[in-house]
Amino acid sequence: MQFKPLEKVLTISGLDKRYGKIHAVNNLSLEVEQGSVFGILGPNGSGKTTTLGIILGVVNANAGSFSWFHESNSKQNRKRIGAILEQPLFYPYLSAYRNLQIVADIKGISYDDIERVLKTVELWERKDSKFRTYSYGMKQRLAIASALLGNPEVLIFDEPTNGLDPRGIAEIRELIIQIAEQGITIILASHLLDEVQKTCSHVVVLNKGQKLFEGTVNDVLNLSNTIELSSNNLQILELALKEFKNITDIKPEKDRFLITLAEGVTTTDLNTYLISKGVVLSHLTMKKKSLEEQFLELLSEKS
Repeated sequence: MQFKPLEKVLTISGLDKRYGKIHAVNNLSLEVEQGSVFGILGPNGSGKTTTLGIILGVVNANAGSFSWFHESNSKQNRKRIGAILEQPLFYPYLSAYRNLQIVADIKGISYDDIERVLKTVELWERKDSKFRTYSYGMKQRLAIASALLGNPEVLIFDEPTNGLDPRGIAEIRELIIQIAEQGITIILASHLLDEVQKTCSHVVVLNKGQKLFEGTVNDVLNLSNTIELSSNNLQILELALKEFKNITDIKPEKDRFLITLAEGVTTTDLNTYLISKGVVLSHLTMKKKSLEEQFLELLSEKS
């Protein structure tokens, strides 16, 4: 049985952008698959916003190229994309509904979709309230509603939870997940590790304009090959571990050891060796690192 490969909605090849001496984007290449929630993760100044500006046609690159839906950037393609790059900008003295009518006029679409998008972001009951009466979280949700007008195939967010309290962050995060479940591809730039780990399916890690890693979020979390193990006789276990040539690091920790296996060596290999030495383990588990630990390691490797 043949499986149809996932469609690429965005392809970036060798993208480069300088602002004087600052190399904002450095030879960046990546691909975003249809239906994914793609996180662009990096500290402030890593090139996230510049990259989004380039692919939306508001910033000119010095070199490289990008394509949407296998075609060069065009006005027609941009109609298939919704984006929020900055703080929500609406008329404060107008209602949410009237503000979205103005957005619909700009996009050249009918008002028929306004009810749907307001209900999606749970603002339909407040459609007649003036924008200035909204909380910051509600303003952010209205911005998402405006981006959803016209049924875009791709949504782009730049730091969507900036400035929100914990409750607001959780609400926006849940909303993004709900939108993704409708089949909309989402590209999300953030410096918040927790946000990317809980929301995204794929991630690219940037630092000083350079790509450090690209893959699924699970791939990042599975980069760790650290194993936690213990036995009833820690002294014998330690001696056996020190004799095993395929261990690159051993750290004692209370009643157990943390070890790092050489590349290509499995826990089965380790267990088989220990049994041959008469060591029976009482505990063995892969110790997954958090995205934060992996992220900091990636940054330190390139610093």
